[in-house]
Amino acid sequence: MSATDVFILIVRWLHLVAAAVWIGGSIFYLLVLRPAARQQPENGGPIAKVVASRFRSLVDLSIVVLVATGAIITFDRLTGGTVGVSYVTVLAVKVALSAWMFAAVQMERRTAEVMSAYRTGDSGSENGKGLFHLARTSLAGYGGITVVGIVIFLLSDALKVLFEIALAAG
Repeated sequence: MSATDVFILIVRWLHLVAAAVWIGGSIFYLLVLRPAARQQPENGGPIAKVVASRFRSLVDLSIVVLVATGAIITFDRLTGGTVGVSYVTVLAVKVALSAWMFAAVQMERRTAEVMSAYRTGDSGSENGKGLFHLARTSLAGYGGITVVGIVIFLLSDALKVLFEIALAAG
């Protein structure tokens, strides 16, 4: 195993860990922490806010690691000359979904800030329910972002299989 192989192995590992931390943390937040905090608002609310703040920093770090390592992995695979059109097509879909996901996180944060100001003002709404709440919790919400992240994991596995097929054929 050459030094380049070790470097690519470490880069791929960092890419996988960053993705697993982000998506795994999101699944935990959506399916465990948030419902528990809603059941116990007097106790869970403050804890959920602290966890969300810390998780936000972790997501920011994950995005930086994913972009940097993704660029290295993409360059490595595309310059090897062994991948075909199907690999490039799946890669393009993965990159597009990833870019959407990064942008959606930023949009969701801005929406959350607006909603926070909206809730503290005299809006006449009950707990933020209504059409705006429904729109906010649709695909652009954290649940949708998590689903897209899971799809990106599937595309990553598809890329691995396509690369192995290309290596076996070449």
